[in-house]
Amino acid sequence: MSLFKARDWWASVLGEGEEFDQGCLCVGDVDNSGSGYDKIVVGSFMGMLRIFSPHPSKAQELSEADVQLLEVRFPEPVVQVELGKFVSCSELLHLAVLHPRKLSVYAVSGTAGNVEHGDQYQLRLVYEHNLQRTACNMTYGPFGGVTGHHYICIQSMDGMLMFFEQESYGFGRFLPGFLLPGPLSYCVRTDSFITVSSSRQVECYRYETLAVATDADTRPDPDQQSKSSGKRLTAEWTLVLGEEALDICVPNTSPLMSSIFVLGERNLFSLKDNGQIRFMKKLEFNPSCFLPYASVCEGSTNVLMCNHNNMLLVYQDSTLKWAAQLCCVPVTVRVANFPELKGVVVTLSSDGRLHCSYMGTDPSFFSAPKVEARELNYEELDTEMKRLQKLIREATKTQGSVPHTHTHTHTHTQGYQTNKAQIHAKLNA
Repeated sequence: MSLFKARDWWASVLGEGEEFDQGCLCVGDVDNSGSGYDKIVVGSFMGMLRIFSPHPSKAQELSEADVQLLEVRFPEPVVQVELGKFVSCSELLHLAVLHPRKLSVYAVSGTAGNVEHGDQYQLRLVYEHNLQRTACNMTYGPFGGVTGHHYICIQSMDGMLMFFEQESYGFGRFLPGFLLPGPLSYCVRTDSFITVSSSRQVECYRYETLAVATDADTRPDPDQQSKSSGKRLTAEWTLVLGEEALDICVPNTSPLMSSIFVLGERNLFSLKDNGQIRFMKKLEFNPSCFLPYASVCEGSTNVLMCNHNNMLLVYQDSTLKWAAQLCCVPVTVRVANFPELKGVVVTLSSDGRLHCSYMGTDPSFFSAPKVEARELNYEELDTEMKRLQKLIREATKTQGSVPHTHTHTHTHTQGYQTNKAQIHAKLNA
């Protein structure tokens, strides 16, 4: 347990009875304000989408209504939200919202208000794709080396990777030997996709290999696949983990070598982009989420990790550098920059507790409540002291009679034993 506590900067409770998961939080300049500061986008399984621009409340403010920029309710649950350049005719950031059977891309814009109520924000639908299969998660990036734009890859519950080149559908491929969906991430340097299969091994698939593989409209049959046109899909490399993976992240920290971080149930793995292990950190707790990010030390990576003991841990590679207490168990963590503070840690719990905190050095000590002081009566104290001294003197005087009593008892016992021996002798005679 840590001595220090994460210092609360801003916090909010989102709705009642709503549920959130790993992909329900993202941060960024969603309205393209150009200020360099981030906003928080949160989606829930109840279909609620909220956008916040947090700042610490001041004493004269009675409410924080201006913190929430937008709230929209969708008829379908929100599985994941991401920010990227998803529109072909624009390089601005757009919001991609993944539903179980639909992918929607929105533009968020703000209009300066003419009255005291502040700016007005609205959500405008740019395009959407109806999905033929139930979606599990998604990732995005410049697939195939495209510049200035981002494509989207969606993994379905039955193991199909669906690629969307912005407004158009590209192609779909089934992962070989698929049983259950796992975390999915994209590596920019090698142009490949990293996932963890149900056989508990990390698998890497290049985008070029996926593009030229056999087209998949239905689940492939191993006997028919060799007879059909196209190449059979094979992994670029695999690595056995031996445990389930909670999340995968590929931070862009170095142009020469990409590090792949895999968070397992009991271990943290760091891999090179060719599948070799950089290091493995055994964890003494159950992790809930993590976030690798660039370190000030060249050649190393920092990792924010949260666990089920309400702890926020900071690692530099495999070395623990800091630990702080949290008020809840987060399911996802991000780092954001706000006008009054940079490097804020944003956490979201499964029941909707959204916190923005920072790691200070103020210790969180328990202070006992003050007791009411009463005046001392010195006369009563003197009387009590004299009484106690008298009891001590009497107890000291009576200590000398204890050995005498013991000697008398011992003599009486010896006489009784002598008389008993004489009686036995007479009876035997």
